[in-house]
Amino acid sequence: MRRAVVRLLFSAVVCALLLVASEYALRYWFRHVRSSGNAGDYFAQANPPAVVVNTYGYRDREVGPKDPNRYRIAVIGDSFTWGQGIEAYERFTNLIELQLGPHYEVLNLGIPGHDMPQHLEVLDQALMAQPDFILLQLFINDFETAAMGRPRPHPLISESAARGWGQSSVLYDMVNRQWVRLQESTGLTERYVHYLDRNLRDPNAPNARTAFGMLRQFLEKTKAVHVSAGIVLFPMTDAMGPHGSNYAVGFIHDRVRQIAADEGIPYLDLLPAFSTYADPRSLWVSPFDAHPNAVANKRAAQEILHRFADLWRRAG
Repeated sequence: MRRAVVRLLFSAVVCALLLVASEYALRYWFRHVRSSGNAGDYFAQANPPAVVVNTYGYRDREVGPKDPNRYRIAVIGDSFTWGQGIEAYERFTNLIELQLGPHYEVLNLGIPGHDMPQHLEVLDQALMAQPDFILLQLFINDFETAAMGRPRPHPLISESAARGWGQSSVLYDMVNRQWVRLQESTGLTERYVHYLDRNLRDPNAPNARTAFGMLRQFLEKTKAVHVSAGIVLFPMTDAMGPHGSNYAVGFIHDRVRQIAADEGIPYLDLLPAFSTYADPRSLWVSPFDAHPNAVANKRAAQEILHRFADLWRRAG
């Protein structure tokens, strides 16, 4: 019995040491990772990009009075506009301002987690800055509503442990991601794209009417105050196969395109541009975070300028 206990304790110690060694080996291997999309986990705390916010909480300089000699563009968006996982100078907003020159200024009004209801609130604030143009940056999850309720995979460990030591472990994060994929592949939990399809594909479904109705409300509000507006929609790169194949949420792109056409608003869909890349993961900010990296932001800036620059120059 004593030998069995000793062997059991020895095995437990070896397993613990292996887990600790694996944890630190993974931290070293992914030492250049700066984001995972989860603000509370190890990567978000270990080596995040520098973030400086202004008085209003935006990751931008202070907004001064409108200069009559400069064309002011206000970009309203979410974490894609904010620049999750990248430096401020790498964001598409900074890049288009640099390319447009000194007679133009671009205000970055992106806040992580913002959806259509918050975009409407930010619009009121943006209009106080007297912009000449409002560019609304959209992503697929902007059309989720409070009534939808995202799929919640069964936890690998208790929720309190996941929010505690689980967030500080790279090993746990990687194992948990595989656990979630297993649940999705076996039908234990609904895939995110299926959840979007179920709630939003039918234009007459309650959630679809609410979500896309708010987009129409946003555009009509800009018209009412005689401020020009446009839309840029980023695709869901973690739902794309090689060269954009097997993309399950294209119906959202089609719906936004139709609304923009109905409202007479210029629209840019970045799905075709991002589909030119064989591996969509090459556009991710890290292996753990599908937010657009510097390459994706540079391409987005190029496409935005191609679509909107002539319009801005004619107006300015």
